[in-house]
Amino acid sequence: MIRFFHENFLTLDETHISEWLIEIAKQYGYSIQQMDYNFVDATTLLELNQKHLNHDTDTDILTFDYTVDTKITAEAFISCEALIENAKKYNQSAEKETLRLVSHALLHCMRQNDKSEDEKLTMQRKEDACLAMFHVKQ
Repeated sequence: MIRFFHENFLTLDETHISEWLIEIAKQYGYSIQQMDYNFVDATTLLELNQKHLNHDTDTDILTFDYTVDTKITAEAFISCEALIENAKKYNQSAEKETLRLVSHALLHCMRQNDKSEDEKLTMQRKEDACLAMFHVKQ
């Protein structure tokens, strides 16, 4: 089950996004048991970052991963403001940036990391591959 919590923020079809995420997980040998995407304001995300990770910095996404073996259970919190800022900064549509962040959270649940520079580059390539899959399905 994949759920999206937002206040009229998503413009993409949630069913289409869910099917896409399920397909990505399958390609990595995972299944999604439950994945919740929460679109929140920047202040809420900063508070979560401070409370749970002791990071006093703004971020665009936090993923709380409870995955066991290959069965994904997780919660992702996405800053709507950061998403819009990133879209402008990288000359992308808000929809494409939404898909990038949603896939980013899923990739973390499938043991993909982005701590080192090499990992960040690998993560970016995997996000790009995910985005390409979405557009093929349209």
